[in-house]
Amino acid sequence: MANANWKTRAEGMLSQFIEGSISTGGDGDNIMYYDTPTITPKLLKPYFRLENFSTAGPQPTCMTDSVYDRLLGCTCREDDYAVDGACGSLFLQWVKLALGRAVKVYLSNPIFLALLPLALGAFIGYYLGNSRINGVKRKHSSTLLGRTFQIYEWACLQLNIFKKCKPLNLFDDDRDERTRYELHAMETKRESGIALECVPRHVAVIMDGNRRYGKEKYGSATRGHWDGGKKVIEFWKWCNDEGIHTLTVYAFSTENWNRDAEEVSALMSIFCQYCDEIREEAIKDGLRVRVLTTDGERIPKDARENIERLEEETKHCTNFTLNVCFSYGGRNEIVNACKNIAMDVQAGKMNVDEIGEAAVQNKMLTSHCCDPDIIIRTSGEERLSNFLLWQAAYSEFFFLEKQWPELEKGDLLDVIRTFANGRKRRFGK
Repeated sequence: MANANWKTRAEGMLSQFIEGSISTGGDGDNIMYYDTPTITPKLLKPYFRLENFSTAGPQPTCMTDSVYDRLLGCTCREDDYAVDGACGSLFLQWVKLALGRAVKVYLSNPIFLALLPLALGAFIGYYLGNSRINGVKRKHSSTLLGRTFQIYEWACLQLNIFKKCKPLNLFDDDRDERTRYELHAMETKRESGIALECVPRHVAVIMDGNRRYGKEKYGSATRGHWDGGKKVIEFWKWCNDEGIHTLTVYAFSTENWNRDAEEVSALMSIFCQYCDEIREEAIKDGLRVRVLTTDGERIPKDARENIERLEEETKHCTNFTLNVCFSYGGRNEIVNACKNIAMDVQAGKMNVDEIGEAAVQNKMLTSHCCDPDIIIRTSGEERLSNFLLWQAAYSEFFFLEKQWPELEKGDLLDVIRTFANGRKRRFGK
């Protein structure tokens, strides 16, 4: 009953305000309201006084009338209490007023006139273009807010010229500076205790688990890729300290192009961001970087330019070699090697009888180094995923449960010690 009285008094108060029938005396203590269909004014003490909480308040002027209807412009006739007038007329007036002002601002500003068609075209093009890729229907967010957020991130990644427009949680100036400081201040030393002649010469890594790590730790898959990039630099320093000559990392496969456009754009941007860090650390450590790709035409222009600069400015380094497999597929590498051999035969540079394993090996992207002694895969998965299929013929495999960004130097030391002390490589003998 008390709740009903509260509601009745509140609705009556707001109803009088909407009808414009509130008046106060000189001292502001008396309020005029109507309690019958005859619209007879009466005076009351204000509702919101403690002494009035137990008294019944005014009733609506008709059965169908309510304060919520009046807010939308509904009214009641006094004879039969029926709704008089179009319900929602006041709301429509508000909408018309807001739209009118918006149109006026839009038409009076040439920048808005130019940007709205571009934004609308980009939205439609992105949505339609991303709905089907290679005949496969893509999944989209179920909410308008989710799609708007995805489009914002995609636009920011594509239009990186606007420095203030950055995808949320992807780039962070403080984090970038902190990462840079940690890498520069990083000091490592040889710890395995294994004789250098027993240390693997070439280690290859399938860096798996970045997305899962990012979702679990930050709630963002792209943040996991960022931490994974930092781990590459740390890992090569560990390898270099232990006497390993070559490190090959699986950064981006040809199959990864089938991921969502937002994630691919994020990966390309992170790669471009890290190219500067890798180049500085590589020159300091005397490390040569080679980027191995079997489908370079799909790499965006800005990423290709960073790759060319990275390779050019480190080509004089001889202390260590880092192979980055980027837009790479092991099957495509073998196919491309066969095509090159076929073209050499067609051009008269090679006879068919000269084709053998050595000829194919010379056409592989890793012809500048030996085959990997060890292949490590993180995140607990146990497969090659189209990585170094030709070169992995006699490699020793190590499958680690940790996600790639979680890897520590102790994990690498365990692998080196197991390889040196527990694995016997007979090569078929």
